[in-house]
Amino acid sequence: MAKKGATKEALLTAAIDLFQKHGFENITIDDICKEINVTKTAFYYYYKSKDELVRDYFSADNMLSSDELASILSAHDYANQVLRIIETRIRHVTKAGVALTKELYRIYLNDQVIPVLPEQGGLTDIVISLIERAQQEGQIKRTASPKILGDSLCCLSNGIILKWIMTGGEFDITDENRLLFEALFL
Repeated sequence: MAKKGATKEALLTAAIDLFQKHGFENITIDDICKEINVTKTAFYYYYKSKDELVRDYFSADNMLSSDELASILSAHDYANQVLRIIETRIRHVTKAGVALTKELYRIYLNDQVIPVLPEQGGLTDIVISLIERAQQEGQIKRTASPKILGDSLCCLSNGIILKWIMTGGEFDITDENRLLFEALFL
């Protein structure tokens, strides 16, 4: 089983590296397989397409390890925990770069999927719970429901990322996120 996980990780790592070096459209599935010496059958065992691979790269599982999440949740300031979770996504986007993040949003548009959809569960449920705790502790002053604030935070995050893509990454996305988070939630 460990080999299967290693192959999937190798495919993901090789593909992202190739996409960043040569552009998403210039890389084929054959190129990815050749890079790590696996068959197309191996690729299709894990991914239906390059688009699915990119979505996997940007998934919560690939952005935030359980150790990182535990570290974030060990802090006592709930509002800061929320901000740190969002900043983890922002760092992952920054690391991927403008071109690859733009591909992700193209994929979302083509598939009619809302990025960071509040109903996705998992991490979103944690964020909503943290918002509720932050409200109870007086760390977040807004009195709207945690669900509404969570939805707003998703829209804020997506808006900042889209602005960053549209400007070619010409501003510090982390600083912008923190500034707007503080202005709207604290």
